[in-house]
Amino acid sequence: MTTEIYLIAPENADAAALLSALTAALASHSVAALLVPRGARSEREYRDLVKVIRPPAQEAGAAVLVEGEPGIVRLLGADGLHVTGGIGAVKTAIEALKPDFIVGAGDVRSRDDAMRKGEAGVDYILFGPLSGPLTPAHRELAEWWSDTMEIPAVLSDPEASTAAFEAGNCEFIGLPLAVAEAVK
Repeated sequence: MTTEIYLIAPENADAAALLSALTAALASHSVAALLVPRGARSEREYRDLVKVIRPPAQEAGAAVLVEGEPGIVRLLGADGLHVTGGIGAVKTAIEALKPDFIVGAGDVRSRDDAMRKGEAGVDYILFGPLSGPLTPAHRELAEWWSDTMEIPAVLSDPEASTAAFEAGNCEFIGLPLAVAEAVK
């Protein structure tokens, strides 16, 4: 299996710096998706940021995923929504967006949690944190999922080094934009 790159933008980078890093990463790698976390940005700052980085990412063939309420996906021209809430938030997003948009789930805490979100109809499940260290438990859960379930797994490794472009048997590796930019 070929592991694809799922880029994770920094939570609080400004638009110019993010656009520069994204352009470099897209020139060096085939990127399947770009997640733009909201972080501490205001709604207006977040919308302005997505409007700047969405076009080049989509032109390079990357799906752009945003965080927030389902309506923001259409408003910003994004390809989908990354949901970090519980099963209720996942179901709400699926009802509002599927089948036209991608709905992915993160903040998975157990096998049961992953299965409930998967059974709800998400397009992918992200295992591991969006920031901070990847733990052996995250990796084990992601690999179990990938071995037993059809829905793709993203193994998020936000502190990956340049040597860590490896996601075991998962379909996607979630990497910080800075790592993808640095590795040619």
